[in-house]
Amino acid sequence: MQSGDREGLDGDLPSATPEPSQAHEPAPTTPPRAAGSDPDAGPTAKVATRPQLPRSDAARPSIVESAAPSRPTPGAPTWYRSDQDRYKSVRRRANPLHRRLARGVIGLSLLGAAGFGIYLGAREVRDYLNRDTLPAAGADTPVIRASSFLVTSSAPAPEINGTITLDAASGAYEFVGAGSMAGVQVVSPDGRRVFVRVGGGTWRQPEAGDSIVGALGRAIPYLADVEDADDVLTNRLRQGYIDLIDRTTEGVDDGQRTRYEMTFDTFAFSERFPLQWQALQRDAIPGIGVGRAISVTIWLNEEDVLVRLLDEDTNWAWERLTYTDQSFRPADPADTIVAATTGDESGQPAGDAQLDG
Repeated sequence: MQSGDREGLDGDLPSATPEPSQAHEPAPTTPPRAAGSDPDAGPTAKVATRPQLPRSDAARPSIVESAAPSRPTPGAPTWYRSDQDRYKSVRRRANPLHRRLARGVIGLSLLGAAGFGIYLGAREVRDYLNRDTLPAAGADTPVIRASSFLVTSSAPAPEINGTITLDAASGAYEFVGAGSMAGVQVVSPDGRRVFVRVGGGTWRQPEAGDSIVGALGRAIPYLADVEDADDVLTNRLRQGYIDLIDRTTEGVDDGQRTRYEMTFDTFAFSERFPLQWQALQRDAIPGIGVGRAISVTIWLNEEDVLVRLLDEDTNWAWERLTYTDQSFRPADPADTIVAATTGDESGQPAGDAQLDG
């Protein structure tokens, strides 16, 4: 029972404690009045059998918020690891560093092997679908010291028709003319001194402005510096400036050759790589022009040696007949010239000696 209810009852019920002045007086015989009855009502008033108490809702219990549970610190007697911590600990002990490194190395090796296999497969498919490919860069060719060339070039390239045998190291060479230059011989025993004769006559030093000697002087450096395809198809030129038109195989057995017909975009190449363009002009093809499609054809033998070259725009054409790793030393006609100027063995005076040409 609530306190408010008790106060209401106390107000209606008579006090049980008698007043001091009435301590010895007898209690009245009037029956007690029921709570809620009217005091002015007569004896005939109905007395309530049950007192009416004021209605009051029960008070809600106060909710005491509990503090957030604190995480036990490691090392405490009540500390327990979570499932995640336990998993990490077990995984760390079951997978030490050396095992993880070993698995990583093995995985990378497998990926590398798979990638290399895919690369080789792609190349095989490309070669199968497109047989016309450029010569491989960095071919392993034999050492070449001396070579013999058949040169048939015309203007604007050096005008030469004949066979040239030269030593690439010393620069010594010997030329024997053919066709329109038949009977002409030019020899340089050391790459500096030059001697000429015509029709098997006496050797002489060339005159100033000799056209044949001048043409040979232009052609010799290009022949001496070219051994394989890389000397013409430089690494920069291969980067999108060569269009392979056709690739065919000619000859059989030891005389088999692979012919590559190409076009060079020297216009874009000269603008992008000017130094390489100058090297191509200086060392590979004399007088090569600037254009979008310069036609160049090369031939390689079974040893990947460049054995023939043709530039249709400049008319520069030559074919390597032989090559060896031995040096070439032509005969020195200087002694013959000295003998002709001092007199022969019969005692003929030097003035009677007559030079051809």
